[in-house]
Amino acid sequence: MPSLRPHADRLSPPEPPPPAHRADDVWSRPVPPRRPLDVTYVLPHHHVTGGMKILVEHVRRLRARGHRVRTVIRSPVAERALPPWTDVAADEEIVLRDPGQRARRAVPHTDVVVVGWFQNLFEWAVAGHPVLSFEQGHELVFGDVPPGPRGAELEAQFDAALRLPVPMAAVSPHVGGLLARRSGRRIGVVVNGIDLEAFRPDGHPRRQRVLLVGNPSLGFKDFPTALEAVRRAHARVPGLELTWVSQVPVRIPAAPFPFANVVSPPQGELPALYRAHDAFLFTSRYESFPLPPIEAMASGVPVITTDCGGVTTYARPGWNCAMAPPGSAAALGDALATVLLDPACARTLAERGRATAERFSWDAALDQLEAALLRTTLLRR
Repeated sequence: MPSLRPHADRLSPPEPPPPAHRADDVWSRPVPPRRPLDVTYVLPHHHVTGGMKILVEHVRRLRARGHRVRTVIRSPVAERALPPWTDVAADEEIVLRDPGQRARRAVPHTDVVVVGWFQNLFEWAVAGHPVLSFEQGHELVFGDVPPGPRGAELEAQFDAALRLPVPMAAVSPHVGGLLARRSGRRIGVVVNGIDLEAFRPDGHPRRQRVLLVGNPSLGFKDFPTALEAVRRAHARVPGLELTWVSQVPVRIPAAPFPFANVVSPPQGELPALYRAHDAFLFTSRYESFPLPPIEAMASGVPVITTDCGGVTTYARPGWNCAMAPPGSAAALGDALATVLLDPACARTLAERGRATAERFSWDAALDQLEAALLRTTLLRR
């Protein structure tokens, strides 16, 4: 769009870019030589979520590559910074229990701070260290805003966080594009990795077992559509059985098919749960880089998914998955029934899904992460 300023204004020196945009220059600069780093991870909570699993895995795998990693959480009740459901260890754990404790004093020196939740950015952006904002996606990114004053307040906070002078990396090109359009900034990308040894095919005899994974309290996961799709598929596949792995107990009143609910299993049991099933159904309305579909692919399980945004980082409809629009129970149910009834289709999707997952190894993901961390150190004051 043409400038609306007078011609004389255009002859004056250009205004300097805002500080946030200057921080984005790190993405165009060469990656500094690799070296051991002192890295601080600021954890937002202890809940079992895909995002937390990735942050914790970063800690594990950066330490395995020779970096020193500390974890920090601000909580009045936490006993340690890392969540109790993981076996990951850090070189140092810091719990900020007193609201008056300041980040600068808690961590007087570090090469780079990784912040995984936008509300934590305000404190750490002024702590005197290079900070990388790692955005894994949340409701506000996708325009899913709570109604009323609370939603308006959160949106204002999020937009203020996007203006802070720290570089931002997104977990997928989809999220990066959403952030860039919202903020006008350049966004780096650091995708997730998959443990290809834990999540692997086992060649079990095929039956007609369908797997759901996720928290029923999260509306955007759209489990009502998933259950309707399963009911529709069951009309064509009478032998269908359903398992739902969830964080809280789930009931399906008058389910016409056998149903099992596995509640909060240990993380180490998840790969075997995937391998024990013959199709994975995923019905989110939006996602950043959803882990369950690619964990299923890595496990040799055919995937039926919605076109929920970030899943397209790795999912290709008709190639390595079946895909339908969000909310389309009829299309999802038809695709699910087809996969269960057609062994050749299921085998093709499973083989291509595994080949896809192999491109998202943790080694490849850590290369991207290390490059982002090293670039962020260029901001040292």
